Amino acid sequence: MFSIAGRSLEFFMGADKPAKPEQSALSALKSSGLGALITRAGDLADVDQTLRRSLPPALARQCRLVSWDDNRLVFHAASPVWKNKLRLHSQEVLAAAQSLGLHAREIRIKVDVGFTPNADQMA
Repeated sequence: MFSIAGRSLEFFMGADKPAKPEQSALSALKSSGLGALITRAGDLADVDQTLRRSLPPALARQCRLVSWDDNRLVFHAASPVWKNKLRLHSQEVLAAAQSLGLHAREIRIKVDVGFTPNADQMA
């Protein structure tokens, strides 16, 4: 078997490299004590995507779920106009939340002037 400084030939040829570097970084972060935060962020993204599916596509691109707790969903909207349109669809959003097992009873919507809608964002 060929080795240099205690390393095998396979090591230098890349056999010991992880398949995807981003997975290694994510695994390292999870094991560093940030696991709960990373899990919560992933859950937030999943719930956001699911709830926005209950909205018209144009509206879904102009808002996002930023947090939730036992009784409340908090959304950010791109402008006061989109805030009002989201308010009109609040019952559909609450029904979608309940179908996910969330017990939210109210929606709080804040205008986020820094929110930039992305054409690629899920609709």
